[in-house]
Amino acid sequence: MISFIRRLFGAALWLTALTIILGAAFFSSQGLLALRAAPAKEAAEPLPVSVVAITLQDSYRAVRRFPGRITAAQVTDVSFQVGGEITDIMVKVGDRIAEGAPLALIDPTRLTLRIEELQAARAEAAASLTRAEADLERTQTLLSEGFATEQNVDNITAERDGLRARVRQLTRSLENARVDLEDATLRAPFGGVVVNRYLDAGATVTAGQAVVRINENARLEATVGIPARFARRVRVGDVFQLSSADLATTGAVTGVGDQINEATRTVLIRLEVLEDPGFIPGGLVRLELEEERRSRGAWAPALALTEGRRGLWSVYVAVKDGEDTTVARKDVEVIHIGNQRMFVRGTLEDGDRVIAAAPFRFVPGQKITVTEELDMVAMLASENAGER
Repeated sequence: MISFIRRLFGAALWLTALTIILGAAFFSSQGLLALRAAPAKEAAEPLPVSVVAITLQDSYRAVRRFPGRITAAQVTDVSFQVGGEITDIMVKVGDRIAEGAPLALIDPTRLTLRIEELQAARAEAAASLTRAEADLERTQTLLSEGFATEQNVDNITAERDGLRARVRQLTRSLENARVDLEDATLRAPFGGVVVNRYLDAGATVTAGQAVVRINENARLEATVGIPARFARRVRVGDVFQLSSADLATTGAVTGVGDQINEATRTVLIRLEVLEDPGFIPGGLVRLELEEERRSRGAWAPALALTEGRRGLWSVYVAVKDGEDTTVARKDVEVIHIGNQRMFVRGTLEDGDRVIAAAPFRFVPGQKITVTEELDMVAMLASENAGER
């Protein structure tokens, strides 16, 4: 009896499990059918897209960028005109200074003593000259009375002339000594920024030895090396775009080199920065030059291209198919890469409406709905502004 009950209970469990398995299989099959039906239903809805009409042209303008460096219009190592011991340096690297501002001092003691010596020597020579002139006057009187000779007059005249020359010489030396005393204070020859300081207080310098370096802050220049074929087209006065990081401005050409650098094979040109956006002397800068290249093709948005076959690229074009709009694929070759656009050639025709963005592969013949007609001219203008 107990064994019969056990068999009956086992059969009931087996039937229950079978029912659960069959039910799960049924609902799974219904779910798969529903999932398969969903894409078909969605595919029936035309995909909304934006298009841009392309225009075929025989050439295109490409922007070339060449690196250069920002420099101050004037960079000077400032030095004393006289030697001596530096007693004070009043500026540090990075200080902005005005024209004529004091930069450093040297001990003026020796210069002051030199002036006093020259003053005394000139006073002595002036006194001797006064005595010689008086002697000459008396001798000339004695000559007229017959108590002196012509030789006496000539001797005293020569002595007087020598003393006059001595006084003039000492006067010039005294003026030079006073100038040297003024030069004991080193002053800025123009307004600018101190970019280097070579010496400190206590150092002994000679005349002409550099003490500080100053960059003029009034004007900046850019020096850029460009290939000779570009340099032949550049003229003094031409204005070009200059950029550095996120800073941009324009520069006017002030000079074009007349020889090619053997190391870089470029010609050096110099441009005056017309309006300083915040460039720092010594920083890198890029010069933008436009170059026209001959090639039959059209500009297309960069996002419109997808990788095609055999190294080519493809774009998808919106075409009218009766009352519907469908997709057609056209292969192109990329000639030039811009920022947000590419110049391509291939099977495109003038006026083709290219799908502006193709984040995935369309299927040729797929139905679409054009929701927006983009302006390629506006897109190019926006890119040009962004590149600068």
